[in-house]
Amino acid sequence: MDQWNTSNELVSLTCSGERFAKVKSYLLEEVPLEIVINQTRSVLIMCTPSSIRELVIGFLFTEGYIKEPSDIDYYGEERVGEQAGSGYIKVEVKLPGLDKESEKGLVEFARASFSSCGICGKEGYAGLDRGLERVKSHQRFSMGVLMRLPEALKQSQPLYTQTGAAHAAAIFTPNGGLVSTREDLGRHNALDKAIGMTLLEGIRRDDKVLLSSGRASLEMILKAARAGFPIFVAISRPTRRAVEAAKYYNITLVDLAKNTNRIYTHARRITGY
Repeated sequence: MDQWNTSNELVSLTCSGERFAKVKSYLLEEVPLEIVINQTRSVLIMCTPSSIRELVIGFLFTEGYIKEPSDIDYYGEERVGEQAGSGYIKVEVKLPGLDKESEKGLVEFARASFSSCGICGKEGYAGLDRGLERVKSHQRFSMGVLMRLPEALKQSQPLYTQTGAAHAAAIFTPNGGLVSTREDLGRHNALDKAIGMTLLEGIRRDDKVLLSSGRASLEMILKAARAGFPIFVAISRPTRRAVEAAKYYNITLVDLAKNTNRIYTHARRITGY
């Protein structure tokens, strides 16, 4: 499949006093992604058109439809229509192991996710955590190392550097080594891309740091729990429900907003400098 642009140049105006001047801007691309599961139109996600396979696999995994990529019997990806304004990406997957109850839900409750809301269109609040288990990990992490990660993230965000508009999810080793970074206009999408990458590459997650450029919300924590990350680090304050979920699912939740550090849950995993 041909690659889509992830950003586009646009000439805009800037105003200073009574004077206007032309200036070039680079805007993040936003494309609809339709995921058709077992020939049922089920999911529409607005996303940045990069790492699509990782996004789809990560999404199916964090939503509880698959446990590993081998659960997908068929994967087909195509670009439909024109890119400018009306085109979209269509992915068809066949999941032979999908149980009848879940498949019924896909038919009755088509989901539309518009990048900023990870829960938009969900069939019911009670089903958010289906199949989740508490994270099991004895890995410990140094706060000194964690405090250096936001700067390391900045150095691995080319889309954000160019457009100022992309979220990122990054995976680090306990000593601060960068495993991978994925960017998207939606923080949920970026997280699914990063998780999808670990599934495709066979990378273990129970000893890694998951870092998000956005806030930690309920569904972000549930996705991290599904993937088995023992620690979730955000660069802004979390929501109350995110803290409650992290406590319940045995995830250490840290925020590093504005050069501070706050540990909300399971501080036993954190060591000093």
